[in-house]
Amino acid sequence: MKKQFVTLAVATLLAGTAFAQALPIAISPVLTRLYSPEDFGLAALYMSCLAVMSLVATGRYELAITLPATDQEAAHVVTFTLKLSVLISILLYFPIFLFGSTLAQGLGNPSLTHWFYLLPVSVLATNSFNVFQYWCNRKSQYRTMSTNRIQNAAFSSAFNLVFGIGKIPGGMIIGPTIGQALAAIFIGRSVWVQNKSLLSFSNKQGEKEVARRYADHPKHIAPAQLLGVIAVQIPVFMIGSVYSLAVLGFFSMAYRMVNLPSSLIANAIGDVYRQRISTAYAEQGEFRSIFVSTLKKTTLIALPPFIVVYLITPILFEWYFGAAWREAGEYAQILVVAAFFQFIFTPIDKGAVVVGATRYILAWHIARLLSFIGLFYASKNFNVEIEKVLWFFVCINSFLYFLDGLAMYKFAKK
Repeated sequence: MKKQFVTLAVATLLAGTAFAQALPIAISPVLTRLYSPEDFGLAALYMSCLAVMSLVATGRYELAITLPATDQEAAHVVTFTLKLSVLISILLYFPIFLFGSTLAQGLGNPSLTHWFYLLPVSVLATNSFNVFQYWCNRKSQYRTMSTNRIQNAAFSSAFNLVFGIGKIPGGMIIGPTIGQALAAIFIGRSVWVQNKSLLSFSNKQGEKEVARRYADHPKHIAPAQLLGVIAVQIPVFMIGSVYSLAVLGFFSMAYRMVNLPSSLIANAIGDVYRQRISTAYAEQGEFRSIFVSTLKKTTLIALPPFIVVYLITPILFEWYFGAAWREAGEYAQILVVAAFFQFIFTPIDKGAVVVGATRYILAWHIARLLSFIGLFYASKNFNVEIEKVLWFFVCINSFLYFLDGLAMYKFAKK
């Protein structure tokens, strides 16, 4: 019975994420004709800044929502994390006002300056959405999670289209911000209605206790994952400053098309995996069988489609997005190799958080960050062709994910 429930949970999330991923992919041929590669490049820079600041604003306390033994303690984590995100989002305006122009110039695009003033709103919307998703994950409300992810994709896609047709500058920045905010409001209202007694009972004393109890999250996990996010975004910052916004637009489209479907499905599997291993670790002190089973499934799911995608990607991009985007297809053919390893190992990398291996998480992300900094330095000082840079990027990523899989197996054992 329990196995059937888990299978249904995975199927529910997979169905929702599959539909959510289909929306941006389906409208992409329209967007590539409404927006220029430079527009895509500008949006990529903004989203990279958003990824970094969203992580800073919560201290990764939201990862602790699934860990407490009682729902009341978890509710304290929810309210504390939301309040922290609101505070940091407001405070973010001070460095934007003082250093926004300097940062935009450092990223190679001064026109990004005025878009930074929208960044705190995007940060708050993103973090609110994530906090409520983690709560639903704790409560095994996979249908709600699935529906909300569809809402997020639908709202963002619709606004991208509307602003593109209306020729509104920055449409690919404004659209996702509004879409994420609306999705956060919808899921937040649902969580409040179902858990009003728990959330309203939350108090400052309880929030202080969970802040102390899970202090390792801002001390170790947040810095480690911040390094990881910066490492992931380095190619965006690098291409935007070393090459051009057009090349960055091609790269961002290629990266999104290669990673969006796989990451959404992998994260859906990972959400269920996190909940299962948290329970197994609390009851048995190990979760090796769950690890092995999940790894086999992700490998079998990934292998056939990734082989096909690698072979046909350049032709597919030219046909689907237009002849001007074939270069993006050539980038995608390279990136799909790293996406394969990422798909396999991403769902099972939650084990380090569950067993409290925070130092390992920090070390792994430092290694990746240093590797990408070296790649950034080489590309900027030795005139390395973009294709070679992408191959180096793929090799680094694939090797590190493989090592991560070995470490996760070790953590899964009693």
